[in-house]
Amino acid sequence: MDVQHIYDAGLCELCGTCAGVCPEGAIAMDWDLDAGYILRVDTGLCTDCGTCVDVCPGDGFDYSDGAWWRERNGDAPRRDFLGPWLSLHFGWARDPEVRYAGASGGVATAILQGALARDLIDGALVVGMDPYNALASRPFLARSADEVAAARGSKYTTVNSNLLLRTIREKAGRYAVVGLPCHLQGLRRAQKRFPALRKRVVLALGVFCGLTCVPKATAVAARRAGVDPAGLAGVGYRGPGWPGGLRLVSRSGAVKEIPYPDYYDGFVGAWVPLRCRLCPDALAELADISVGDAWDSGFEGTAGASDLIVRTEAGRRLIDEVTPDWLTLTEATPEEMVASQREAYRVKREVMRGRLWLRRKAGRAAPSYPGLDLEPALAHKVVGIRDLVTEAAFKTAGRLRYR
Repeated sequence: MDVQHIYDAGLCELCGTCAGVCPEGAIAMDWDLDAGYILRVDTGLCTDCGTCVDVCPGDGFDYSDGAWWRERNGDAPRRDFLGPWLSLHFGWARDPEVRYAGASGGVATAILQGALARDLIDGALVVGMDPYNALASRPFLARSADEVAAARGSKYTTVNSNLLLRTIREKAGRYAVVGLPCHLQGLRRAQKRFPALRKRVVLALGVFCGLTCVPKATAVAARRAGVDPAGLAGVGYRGPGWPGGLRLVSRSGAVKEIPYPDYYDGFVGAWVPLRCRLCPDALAELADISVGDAWDSGFEGTAGASDLIVRTEAGRRLIDEVTPDWLTLTEATPEEMVASQREAYRVKREVMRGRLWLRRKAGRAAPSYPGLDLEPALAHKVVGIRDLVTEAAFKTAGRLRYR
């Protein structure tokens, strides 16, 4: 059995893990404006080895205490939504230029640049935008500070960065993998299957995620800004400065900028992959280190700051190594961290519980998450129904108004 049935059931996370580890190269992910990627299994090449199903996180992930990856967390305390952690911080890049250029303080950029400079990693799996398709992302392996800098900033579009797990398996070295929770779910399942990935990926740097979008969302945002998406040469979603905004660069050289989060309205937010609505992980709790915007934490009006969660001993060793020269950190409490992510909590607990309940109620395939309490209260069911109706209404209106 292959992963085609998972994709066809609407459970694919579009992370690229299956295609990145298929021993026969039988899985293709074709870029698509509305879907993000269309997954196709070449039945002529497929040998039904089951590898793709083993590594696919589409059917869920085991968050229970007995899960193999929890060994990396040791005795780290665990709290629902926050996940396991060893230390909590607010922080930013020590270099003011790096701080200003990032989406929220330049922390991820500073960590990777510091790790390269200290010879802790040989490369990092990061994501930039495709130079040939302004609406598409492009994963690549960064091996220098300049290449890391080229990938900075949020990408509010689908990313299949785990395609490059094949390169990491084939080329010896020590790698950092930067990813959203879905990418790290795929990474951890792939590491369980392949010892080489456990050895070579020495750092998983997780990025907080409420929801991502399919490329159609960017096209709609451009239309709403009066820009033809077909004429775009480049897109930036955040930064420089915090919180930054959407930057649309046309082939003619014209630039249109819309502040964040103003551009991320109901018309844009309706274009979210279905599977994102069913994911409970906002803070990348499978990472060694997790980072994200420090909302509502007293940093408004600054050049940007991040929440930073150290989850494993590997993460702690790296942070201890790079902090003096690359990071400025202050301690945070669990209550401050959760309060900083109250909107993500709403999406990944209240709304997600309701949407998951609705999908199961409809008799459709749904992911399972052992170890997490996702039983919906009546209020969650109401929120889930309202979210579904709102999404459908904006998507229908958007199809009519922004073709």
